[in-house]
Amino acid sequence: MNAKELSSILSLRKEKSKESDQLMHYGLFQEAVDVNLTMVEINHGDQKAYNRLGDALLKIGKSAEAHDAYQFAIFLEKTRKANTKIAVDSAMRSDWNKAIQINSDIIDRFPWDLEPYNRLGKALSEKIQNKKAIQAFQCALVISPNSPIAKKNINRLGKTSGLKASRAVSGTTSGRSFIEETGRTGVTKLVNIPRSFDVTDLIAGHTVDLISADRGMRILDIKGIEIGSIEPKLALRLKKLVDGGNTYSANITSASEDGVTIIIRETYRHPSQSNKSSFPAKSSVLADIPMAALGYGLNDAGKLADFKDWSDDDTESGDDEVFSPRIPKILSGDSSLDGQGIVD
Repeated sequence: MNAKELSSILSLRKEKSKESDQLMHYGLFQEAVDVNLTMVEINHGDQKAYNRLGDALLKIGKSAEAHDAYQFAIFLEKTRKANTKIAVDSAMRSDWNKAIQINSDIIDRFPWDLEPYNRLGKALSEKIQNKKAIQAFQCALVISPNSPIAKKNINRLGKTSGLKASRAVSGTTSGRSFIEETGRTGVTKLVNIPRSFDVTDLIAGHTVDLISADRGMRILDIKGIEIGSIEPKLALRLKKLVDGGNTYSANITSASEDGVTIIIRETYRHPSQSNKSSFPAKSSVLADIPMAALGYGLNDAGKLADFKDWSDDDTESGDDEVFSPRIPKILSGDSSLDGQGIVD
């Protein structure tokens, strides 16, 4: 889809939505049903049209059909979220072919959704398909004309050199998905990001370096440029463990105007620290890491798990203030999303 086609789709959707609202306002409920039926025939993924259809059907006493419409709207939202998780995971594993496929599928069904275009643009640029990548970012600007991610990436793609190919290789995570390991994996948002640093140069899944410093731990990108620091309490804990012989790896999970988030994994625990977890946690808790922290500012909401006072090396696993490092299994795509019937 190009920007012109998308603009036409969005204009029609906006026009029909306004028409439906006016018909409902004047009590022309059957006419509103007809308008929304036309919309869902044109765009099968239009969740809002299904909800408006349900509202209109209720007004004319067709409660069973209204229920079906509402249920299908719920099914569409579940489908979108499930596919979004797969798309984000594909980017984290640098599986750009999969990322292109799944984001394209989301766009086909939900062409008004902003983030799939930004994710698709990123994936296409990693495969050196710059013309198509620019097209995806241009579509993002149709939806959100002031999108800084789309604007910066279009400007950057116009100046692309051979650096992109080398970054795609050196930034890979070697296909490793971040399987949860109690006490050995944690997620944190960086602080002290230099104002001059362009975070849109960062790619979800790419490796970063942790460098111990006098006042904390600095994070460097694959070109050796400092992109920020780990928050002080966690940095103090990790510094002590590194000084004691532990080693760690880290990868970007998201980079946007909202900030940069990384996942840190303990790769070696020195025998002298065998009883010290890098990220103490309640073993029974599964942390809810927001999708916005896992790639390109996604729509899914959530609360970033809070870190406890990491300077306390004696944290017990039952401490109810601790951060659970368990990572949501976004790989599986196990959601059983069975569609419901819908009116003809």
